[in-house]
Amino acid sequence: MFDWFKNMIRKGGAKVGMVESLNNITDHPKIAVNSEEYLRIQDNKRIYKNIFEQVKYLNSDGNYVKRDFHSLNVSKIIARKLSKLVFNDGCSISVDNEKADEFLQKVFNSNKFRKNFGEELEAGYAIGGLVLRPYYDEAHDTIKIAYCRADTFYPLESNTNDISEAAIATVTQVVEGKQNIRYTLLEFHEWENGSYFIRNELYRSENENQVGVKVPLTSLAKYETLQEEVEMKGFTRPIFVYIKLAGKNNFDISSSLSLGIIDNAKRQLLDINEKYDQFMREIKEAGRKIIASEAFFKARYDKETGRPMMRFASDTSVFQTMKSEEPFINEFAPSLRATEFIDSINFILRTIELETGFSSGTFSFDGQSVKTATEIISENSETFSTRSDNVLIVEEALKELVVTIFELADSYDLFTLPEKYGINIDFDDGVFQSQDAKADYYGKLTTMQLTSRKRAIQKIQGVTEDEADKILAEIKEEQAPSLSPTDESMYGGE
Repeated sequence: MFDWFKNMIRKGGAKVGMVESLNNITDHPKIAVNSEEYLRIQDNKRIYKNIFEQVKYLNSDGNYVKRDFHSLNVSKIIARKLSKLVFNDGCSISVDNEKADEFLQKVFNSNKFRKNFGEELEAGYAIGGLVLRPYYDEAHDTIKIAYCRADTFYPLESNTNDISEAAIATVTQVVEGKQNIRYTLLEFHEWENGSYFIRNELYRSENENQVGVKVPLTSLAKYETLQEEVEMKGFTRPIFVYIKLAGKNNFDISSSLSLGIIDNAKRQLLDINEKYDQFMREIKEAGRKIIASEAFFKARYDKETGRPMMRFASDTSVFQTMKSEEPFINEFAPSLRATEFIDSINFILRTIELETGFSSGTFSFDGQSVKTATEIISENSETFSTRSDNVLIVEEALKELVVTIFELADSYDLFTLPEKYGINIDFDDGVFQSQDAKADYYGKLTTMQLTSRKRAIQKIQGVTEDEADKILAEIKEEQAPSLSPTDESMYGGE
């Protein structure tokens, strides 16, 4: 990931702030983010990864034992649903300069961008944001795209619209002697008097809960070619792109970090897992219950081996003991409360839909309430609104990514930066609207003179303004012999 630094051999004059040791990354004087934000993000990550402790229960022998927790990972389902609605294989990213577009597509294809970005966007939406960071790969003489999640991204400076400076943390575990050593590289992206700098600091720790003591970059072989400071010339924006989940961070209003889709539904996501665990446990034990006197639970011993021989299995709570002077054994079959559990789970799901911006019925435990795309559009639903808000953010982020790719390519003489080029991001709206319906809609607008033909071509075909001009010119040329003066005026302007 850090091969792109190997060719950066210019030395800067500014000094990095004097920091000798850190307990936490947020203790660094350059980082002004509340540490509570990262505890929140770590908790989101745990829920998204579906990590839960085992459940302790009382078995038939009267002993406390543990079993695995049955979970319904709704957080992943919701994050995946949103990421698929926002970005999928049908999304087209292009520029209207032919040679530049050829280079851009080559970069995207070599990075398997459409596949990887969709997957990473899912995780970003779940825990609290995603960072795209293009870099120069010296080994293959090309541009690579790395992904960083919210738990390794630390804003330095930001305004209400964007994050312009940040630190990115990379942790490496190595074995030195018989001891596990943790190295943390902090990569600072900073602006000074209009110049863009990348500064690197390396920390070493023998304790995994501490960042550790600052050491030279040469302390770890993979970073021995890095410079402490590099000035990046010719860049108009940071060499990273931060993608947020739409909506304000209501946990810390002053924070520039995004919320995850988990945050405002965290209690409900835990509730639905607990209810599902109870349901699965009841299904397992709903067959029957056996209550017997203590005499049946006394162990007998094998005469040859001396090992105890149990009459009942002890890994379940099906068998229960009751004190009695007379031996007895009774069986009863409890009814399975399936309807009650399913109703409870669906009620919690509806609450989660409300908290996460999805329409009622988007998710259903019984599979009978899923709505079609046509219903979503006709109801002007929350799902469509949530998708639209996030598409705007991702569209802007992808445009910033394209700009950064070209500036990075120009910096390493891979491709000469075009003086002028238009960027077009065409999201696949087929999930909500067919191309025929889209064409009919814009056709009516042009007929009623509510929009221009150029704008209709841009929207329907997903092209830039320059490409739309070319298409209009081709149409005008083909129909020139039969056009009336009125028709020509309609094709000429916007």
